[in-house]
Amino acid sequence: MTTEDVFRTLIITFITLFLVKFCYKELLFYTFDPLGAQASGLPTNIIKFGLTAAITLTIIASMQAVGVVLVISLLIGPGVTAYLLVKELHHMMYLGSVIGIIGSVGGLYISYYQNVPSGASIVLFICGLFLLALLFSPSQGILTRPRRKKNSSKKVRHLSKI
Repeated sequence: MTTEDVFRTLIITFITLFLVKFCYKELLFYTFDPLGAQASGLPTNIIKFGLTAAITLTIIASMQAVGVVLVISLLIGPGVTAYLLVKELHHMMYLGSVIGIIGSVGGLYISYYQNVPSGASIVLFICGLFLLALLFSPSQGILTRPRRKKNSSKKVRHLSKI
């Protein structure tokens, strides 16, 4: 990674964070209800273009620095992991950022101490965090989900006695 890559990434990061900070309510409304946003008079075409441009710029800057597989992993992994853990969008954004940072740093440590490629170890670390969230999520976890009672078999037996 060159100094120019770091500088370009920082500029794109600050522009994206600035736009998200000042257009948060509009982005939230458009993301979850585009027809309602259009009916309320929001410029949905401009919002859609802005979101697409921000994602594209992020991908371009990141791809030059770290590669395709790692970019996809860092775009999707932290977001879906945060989705399993919290309910509100602004919490998901913060937690997703933290998960991305933890995944990157943790993967780099594994890469350094195990002498394996850094991109692969970051992807595996983020996948591990996702699997932990999938298993132990308070509301959607596989192991923490409330068990369903098997009342349907009792109903069948009860009807057969009649």
